[in-house]
Amino acid sequence: MQGRPRLHAGPAPRTQANTVRSIFHLELPLKETIEHYLLDHEKAMMSAIAGALAIPSVKDAATVSPDAPFGVDIARALRYVLDITNWMGFPGENVEGVVGRARFGNTSGTEYAVLTHLDVVPAGDGWTLPPFAATIRDGRLYGRGAVDDKGPAVATVFALAAARAALAASGVEPKNAILLMFGTDEECAWQDMEIYRSRHSLPSSGFSPDGDFPIVNSEKGILAVRLSSSQDANGMLQSATGGNRTNTVPAHAEAVISTPPHGTDALLNVLHGCDEEDGFTVRTTAGKGRIDVSVDGTPAHASTPGKGHNAIGKLLMVLDTAGILEGLPMLQFLARTVGTGWTGHGLGVDLHDDVSGSLTVNLGVLTWEGGVGTLDIDIRYPVTSSRTSVLSVLGPSITAMASALTILDDTPPHYVDPSSPLIATLGKAYHEHTHATPRCISIGGGTYARLIPEAVSFGPEFSGHPATEHGPDEYIELDDLLVATRIYASAMVDLLTGGAQAAGR
Repeated sequence: MQGRPRLHAGPAPRTQANTVRSIFHLELPLKETIEHYLLDHEKAMMSAIAGALAIPSVKDAATVSPDAPFGVDIARALRYVLDITNWMGFPGENVEGVVGRARFGNTSGTEYAVLTHLDVVPAGDGWTLPPFAATIRDGRLYGRGAVDDKGPAVATVFALAAARAALAASGVEPKNAILLMFGTDEECAWQDMEIYRSRHSLPSSGFSPDGDFPIVNSEKGILAVRLSSSQDANGMLQSATGGNRTNTVPAHAEAVISTPPHGTDALLNVLHGCDEEDGFTVRTTAGKGRIDVSVDGTPAHASTPGKGHNAIGKLLMVLDTAGILEGLPMLQFLARTVGTGWTGHGLGVDLHDDVSGSLTVNLGVLTWEGGVGTLDIDIRYPVTSSRTSVLSVLGPSITAMASALTILDDTPPHYVDPSSPLIATLGKAYHEHTHATPRCISIGGGTYARLIPEAVSFGPEFSGHPATEHGPDEYIELDDLLVATRIYASAMVDLLTGGAQAAGR
């Protein structure tokens, strides 16, 4: 286990100086008390986050055990963060190794969930800095999980401590409670929450610091499917692979092509003419009776596929142009209808609404060997659409070109009315620390917020910054992280008090 951060969470011995400081804090508005607390604990918070980032908490089936249902490193991360909550004075509970939780406040009132996760996607290629270490450079905190979602997860513990300090300094008793929840399988199948919900109830309201500011009240539906095929009419494609997660735009894909006698040079000439497209690098290497083709693109989250360059899509287009996909209807169909695009236009599912925007498509994971293969596809559809409306259009095409379709994930859309009292409370906290007008936005991503009827995604990312989650050199701007922590603390004060102290700020 990582060394525990040296946190000083308990009350200091009562001295005259401390008494004067307490009186001083009683006279401060809550916002200023939060500011003082977080300034005093900034180094401790950064140390705690650094320890979390150092744990490679990627799901690992090879190390699963009863005590580590998603692998030993995720279990380490969960124990580590619960150590932090304990040191900060919030007794942590490890719920069957799948979810951590810690609470503060009056449990006889309304309980609000703050949902984060400690698992991360694999590091992948292209990093210029160590992925599983905290690196601060040019005002940014780098590391896998810095923004998604270990940095915000640890920050919520310090935000709750700041809210507790503000209430104590003002002599205010909480009417409600905050329940910090730390998931462990958000990046994969959400089995953590499936297990948790089968045994425990969730609060009916809350927020998830796993998205964007101001307030994400709308999340698209997520449909992940696996297309399978065993058709191979020409035998030229020996193998093809690309991607490692359906919810990530693949940055690399490669294929091995069998070449006919005396046909290598002609085929190479065709392949060499396929690399003229910004954002991609195509390489070919000729060997005895074979040509290796590799494509490098740019990773991105599948919820925003337009921010990346899909290496699988480009590889399929290259192979199709060279005639390699003749007799492979599934791969040829996707090369021509999706390719390097990300809309559903070519597939006939170009759905759109004014609330959440357009349907997106991501060719996520390709596995092909000896004429048999699968391709996993991530589809994010608008909140006013449904799985049925998507599959009713895709079904006939898929039946014609694939042997089978398997649904890997089916998560309905999520929507919270903008007039919700929760949104008003969070919007006020956002305005207090940014002086910007809060508004509701929609994302293609899926957060734990959709597990709760009245829950939204709330930061930590601000508009205007590139999305780096799931890519190399993931980072969060330090200023953004610190402001987000203050926003969370202010929001927690209002949730704990029912907004009674709003006028005092």
